[in-house]
Amino acid sequence: MMRIIAGTARGTQLAVPSSGTRPTQDRVREAIFSALQSRGATEDACVLDLFAGSGAYGFESLSRGALSLDLVDHAHSAAKTIRKNRAASPVFSAAKLYVQPALSFLSSRLLGANPNPQWELVFIDPPYAMKNSEILQVLDQLHPLCDPDAWIVVERSARDEAPDWETEQWEEESRKLYGESAVYLLRPALEYPENEGAQA
Repeated sequence: MMRIIAGTARGTQLAVPSSGTRPTQDRVREAIFSALQSRGATEDACVLDLFAGSGAYGFESLSRGALSLDLVDHAHSAAKTIRKNRAASPVFSAAKLYVQPALSFLSSRLLGANPNPQWELVFIDPPYAMKNSEILQVLDQLHPLCDPDAWIVVERSARDEAPDWETEQWEEESRKLYGESAVYLLRPALEYPENEGAQA
C-alpha cells in the first residue's frame, strides 16, 4: 500500500496493481512534490498522469490543490486499481480515467474538437524498459496540448544513461537522483509556438 503524503486527502491509503507496474516510493514522491510546490506548479493545475499505474502522482496532485486530473493507462489491472483508489476519497472523485495507450490518447486529443493547450502539470512515469526514443515520441505528441508554462515530470531508472531531453520543443529545468530513480523536470521551450497543432 501507498499513501497520500500531504494536502486535503493526507494519509489516504492507495492500492497498487498486483503486477506490471513500479510504484514510486513515498519519499521520492514527497521530494518531487516539494520541488513542484516551491515552483507553484500544483495549485489549481490541470494535471495529466500518463502511464498512471496506481494514479498516485495524479491523486497526490488533487490532494494538493490541483483543479482537474486525467489518468491514462492501457493496462486493465492498473485501471482497476485506479478506480479503487478514486473511490478512496471524495477529493479524487472528479478524476477521469482513460484506458488506452499514451500515444493513442494524445493522438485522439490532437485530432479532437478542442486540441488547444490545456495541461499545466504532466507526469510521465513509464516502465523502465521503455526506450527514451519512445518517450520522446510521447513528448512530441504532448507538446501542443500543454500550457506554455507547463511542468513535465519524467521518471526513469537512475542506472540508465542520462537522456537528452533538450529539443526544439522542450528544455530541461532540472534533474535529480533519488536512489533507483532519476527525475527530470521539463518545460516547453521559450520559443513555444502558441497553439501549434491546433490549426485546421
